Amino acid sequence: MIWLIAQRDLLAVFRDGSAWFLLAVAQVPLAWIFLGTLDPFLEPTTSAAGLDLALTRQVFGAATVLLLVVTPLLAGRALGSELQAGLEALHGTAPLRLSEWLLGKFLATAILNLPFCLLPLALCLSLYGTAPLDVGVLLAATLGLWLASLAFAAVGLFAASLSARPATAAPLAYALLLLLSVLARGEELAAAAVGWLSWLSWQQHLFWPFVGVVRSSDVLYFVLLSALFLALAHRQLDNRRYR
Repeated sequence: MIWLIAQRDLLAVFRDGSAWFLLAVAQVPLAWIFLGTLDPFLEPTTSAAGLDLALTRQVFGAATVLLLVVTPLLAGRALGSELQAGLEALHGTAPLRLSEWLLGKFLATAILNLPFCLLPLALCLSLYGTAPLDVGVLLAATLGLWLASLAFAAVGLFAASLSARPATAAPLAYALLLLLSVLARGEELAAAAVGWLSWLSWQQHLFWPFVGVVRSSDVLYFVLLSALFLALAHRQLDNRRYR
């Protein structure tokens, strides 16, 4: 049932062309940053060592910002449109669990994010054979980017569960993600006793994948963050049934 819901949402997005449009638009800034990153390495006196790390820092970093902007919009649209139409009441009377409905929306958004995550990888792999690239570093960065997009999707679904209006849900999701991104500065502004705040920042957990290191703690962080906001969204949607 989860796959059927995800499949329906995917077909709806690809049929109206919005996914193709967003993917085409995303190529422009990523390609520009990709070419700009290559410029210093084209000098005859410049060594190509460290090119892969420069690409992950610049190109994958830009892709992270794009996903942060796009993912809450996709998640909010997937959930908000049905909430505005009152379809959650119909789902409540159908032989369909609320958790299955929510996970179907989450799965659809996760699959939609895959092309956005693979786009910077494709740009970097276009240099394969002509530059010394560490494919392992690029694959680790791609995995980290996709895991981050899962957390963005969960936050977007939670924001949509609070407000079915995209104009309200998207800024709320952005505010939550921005708050989670700046928690790392708590170590600089507060005492060392609250240094654990940095662990709550998703930016801190993207650093290691972007340098080619996949740590179980980073993977666990994104899984737990996604599960937390999905649970909050489930709770909020469950409360809507009894209003």
